[in-house]
Amino acid sequence: MAAWRGLISQDTGIASLLQSLPHFILTSGDLHMKETVQEYVQRIQGKIAGKDPLRVQASTAKTLAALLKRATPGKLRKRPAPDKWSVAEILAHLADTEIVTGWRLRSILSSPGASIQPYDQDAWAANGQYSKRDARKALEQFRVLREANLAFVKSLSPEQRKLFGMHAERGEESIERLTQLIAGHDINHLEQIERILAAKPRR
Repeated sequence: MAAWRGLISQDTGIASLLQSLPHFILTSGDLHMKETVQEYVQRIQGKIAGKDPLRVQASTAKTLAALLKRATPGKLRKRPAPDKWSVAEILAHLADTEIVTGWRLRSILSSPGASIQPYDQDAWAANGQYSKRDARKALEQFRVLREANLAFVKSLSPEQRKLFGMHAERGEESIERLTQLIAGHDINHLEQIERILAAKPRR
């Protein structure tokens, strides 16, 4: 499924936050087939409302490791549907997302107002051969990158976290906003992985 590139027509609270969603968040693994943009906003709002985004991000790698503990390599590589990512593909995506996020965070800090370019994550998945990635190696890559990005964000002052870049399609995106969005992104994919691993094999 192609990434949704439109704008959300609300201007307050979480809707305003989600109006500037990075390109990599609304993707084949995230947006439900029959879900409207407004419904997606409501769903993500429920996931991140009242939560500390840094704590959510800090816990993600451990939660993923626990989910993978008893899963077989075959289970991790099996897609729940032809057009849906497997657990291994989701983990590869999460690891690559940390690379993108790390670059954006550092670009904003070093050059406030810098241009933030979108990227085609479906192309990254295809050309990066996500379907052939080892799930546990992808998780370890994610863990290391996440620790580095979290340490970076935690080192910033409140004023620095309000610095922003200019996304090529969505306009102003601050470090604070990106931190919140990634937390919601984590929760969304954790729930997706839980559903895949809990599903019983079809006979």
